[in-house]
Amino acid sequence: MILTLKELADYLRVSERTILRMNDKNIIHGEKIGGQWRFNGKEIDQAFFPSMATKGAEKKSGEKVDKDSKAGANDDADDVNNLSFTDLPCTHIGISVSRMLNENRMVMHMEAKTRDEAIAELLDPRFMNSLVLDINDLKAKCLARENVLSTAIGDGIAVPHPRDPVPTLRCAGCIIYGHSDKGIEFGAPDGKPVNDFFLICSQNIELHLHLMACLASLLRDNVFKTALPKAKTPADVIRLAMEHERREFSNPEQ
Repeated sequence: MILTLKELADYLRVSERTILRMNDKNIIHGEKIGGQWRFNGKEIDQAFFPSMATKGAEKKSGEKVDKDSKAGANDDADDVNNLSFTDLPCTHIGISVSRMLNENRMVMHMEAKTRDEAIAELLDPRFMNSLVLDINDLKAKCLARENVLSTAIGDGIAVPHPRDPVPTLRCAGCIIYGHSDKGIEFGAPDGKPVNDFFLICSQNIELHLHLMACLASLLRDNVFKTALPKAKTPADVIRLAMEHERREFSNPEQ
C-alpha cells in the first residue's frame, strides 16, 4: 500500500505540511519518486497503529473472509495489505487517538470561563456542523453527563462525552481537543481547574470504550502530560499523541 503525500495526510487527518515535518524529523520515512512523495502505508500502520497492522498475523492460515465480514467485523479483519487506506478508518478496534484527532477540530486558546461555556466551545459549529445533525442535542447530552458526574479526572484534564453513543455521527468517531490557558472549574476530584479537554464522540459503544481505554493510557503517560502544555499548534498535539503510541508499540510491557 503506497500512499501519496495527500493520501497520507488524509489518512492521518493532518496537513501535508505536518507530514513533511514528521518526515524531516524522521518520525516517518518517505521517498521522492519522479519529484512526488511516496510513503509505505504498511510502515505507517506498524509505527502508529500496531494493533491494526498485526491483524493479518492473527488470521488463521487458509481462512477466507468474505466482503461483508471484512467490512463489518474487527475480529475477522483481512490482512491490512489487502485494504486501502480509505477502508481502514471504518474498523473500530485498532483506531488510535492520533487518528481521531484533527487539526481543524482543536481550540488551542479557549475563551470559556465556565463548564457549560467549555462544552459549547468544544462543540463549535464551525467544525462540528459537518459531523453531527444536531449540535444542540449533542451539547445537551454532554452536559447531562457532567450533571451525573464530572468527567474531569484530575491533573488539569477532562474527558467530556455524551452518556450514550451518537449513531447519527457522520464518522466513526472523533476527539475534539481544547486547551484553556487560565483553566476552567470543572468539578475535578482534586479540586484543580481543567486546562486540557479531550471531548469524545462515537457512533457505537464498542468504539467509545476503545477510545476511553486509549485515552486512559495516553493520559497516564508522564512524558505526554509534561509535553502537552508546551504544544503551540494542533500539529504538535497530534505529534505528541503519535509519539506516545510509538513508545507504547516499542515497549508493550510498559
